[in-house]
Amino acid sequence: MMELTERKLKILQAIISDFVENAEPVGSRTLAYRLDMGLSPATIRNEMADLEEMGYLYHPHTSAGRVPTDRAYRLYVNRLMDKYELDQEEKLRIRKELRANIRELKKTVQHASELLAEITNLTSFATLEEDMRDISLFLQGMTRIFAHPEYSTIEQARSFLEMLDEREPLTTALAERPDGLAVTIGEENPQRIVPGSAIITATYHVDGHLVGRLGVIGPTRMRYGEVSSVIEYMSDNLDKAFRMIEGGKDAGEHDED
Repeated sequence: MMELTERKLKILQAIISDFVENAEPVGSRTLAYRLDMGLSPATIRNEMADLEEMGYLYHPHTSAGRVPTDRAYRLYVNRLMDKYELDQEEKLRIRKELRANIRELKKTVQHASELLAEITNLTSFATLEEDMRDISLFLQGMTRIFAHPEYSTIEQARSFLEMLDEREPLTTALAERPDGLAVTIGEENPQRIVPGSAIITATYHVDGHLVGRLGVIGPTRMRYGEVSSVIEYMSDNLDKAFRMIEGGKDAGEHDED
């Protein structure tokens, strides 16, 4: 049985990074040029063939390159993903915008989903959960899917938009996600979610109680590290902002990140 050697992991990480950036199947010559490992294209081809046999890559019929599978993205998120650190300007913008209407919970949550869609260029959502029977869903950036080649055909775009339009099953699926940061990829999602999609969510709280989730839905080919960090930071700051109001502190004051 083949094992994931350090070399295979580096090659897989490079393939995922390249594919996420360019949305094109990645070939051995491209990797030989970009990897600083002193490997020939032939050696890389052999390693890619192994990775394909192990279920981490697949080979589109129209290309000599390889594309990551859902299993590869899961491995990437669990073991290979670099932690993305937001810069101070991004953090300040998020804190300021989230606290602009902090005394109106629904408006703040809706604005958070709008801001998330703008920052990530993905379809975003926020839920506000009074209880499991009374859940508000705010969806933003639905047309942003057209910026991604995964939804470039009419059929693909229609399937995605129909999924978003069926609010009740989507809302139920989101409400059943675990507390904290959660990343589900492709087939890990419920059947009602369009194949080839990934969802990232984080929970936020008011007075210590979980009241909703903030997140994005888009193609499995997404910048998981960057998007996860943005969502975590935004949900953390929703928590902080609501605590400030409860404690009587001016929401306009700037605290440390």
